[in-house]
Amino acid sequence: MSKYNTFLTLFIVAVIAGIFFMGFYIKGIFTFVAHVHQNPNPDPFEMLSIIFTPSVIISLAIAVVCTLASLITGIVLVAKSKTVSDGEKAIWIIGFVMMYFITSIVFLIMAKGKKFVE
Repeated sequence: MSKYNTFLTLFIVAVIAGIFFMGFYIKGIFTFVAHVHQNPNPDPFEMLSIIFTPSVIISLAIAVVCTLASLITGIVLVAKSKTVSDGEKAIWIIGFVMMYFITSIVFLIMAKGKKFVE
């Protein structure tokens, strides 16, 4: 059950970090537009520093690391499960790789039903 809790925690942190990233990024874009409106000939490096603030970079890094960690944890949970057939394991792994977010939500709902968590 601890691997499931690890997967759940990593998934939640990745989603929250992704939401913060989008908020900081949108704020940076609006700041960029306001700055360009005031200064028609801006310095390109200054513009990049307005959009890519440390909060944007840190939240993106946290989101990426937690997403990759939860992806790997989910694939390992499915691959090591003894109650799931090989064909079903292949479908789950392809689902994790192709549609991570949707597959993770379905996995979180179905994993509680003792099929994946031993």
